[in-house]
Amino acid sequence: MAADRAVTAGMHGSDAEEIPEDKVILFEEGIPGLPDCRRFVILDLAPDSAFQVLQSVDTPDVSMIVTVPWLFFPDYAPELSDLEQASLGIAGPEDVALFCSVVLTPDDKDTVFVNLMGPFVVNPKTRRGCQFVLAGSGYPLRAPVKLPRVPP
Repeated sequence: MAADRAVTAGMHGSDAEEIPEDKVILFEEGIPGLPDCRRFVILDLAPDSAFQVLQSVDTPDVSMIVTVPWLFFPDYAPELSDLEQASLGIAGPEDVALFCSVVLTPDDKDTVFVNLMGPFVVNPKTRRGCQFVLAGSGYPLRAPVKLPRVPP
């Protein structure tokens, strides 16, 4: 991907912005449940927020909230097989950026749920990514995180 080219992306309901093409993450096999969405960018939800948005470039109405899991689960230590690491060209820890999807529920506005079983793993050098399912790992699909209360 050429660094001098740009794509347009924006969170649903907000103005689109130009994103350098070298910031686009390619999920070659798509994401489970979103097979037609292969190119994504990460957008800040708010300055200094623990949460970001994984925004589809291919389908602007598709986005999800993500977070770096260690902010809430410091002992999180997912293991990828040699084959999984090779599929993204991962040779060491410097070749890995990892984040997890976040689910909000209308029933409990004080809690979000982090998918520790299905982390997104990206090689920042190649901008290639994949969502791996850590079946048998013991990590939950919905790990609860209590949010701090914000005074009215």
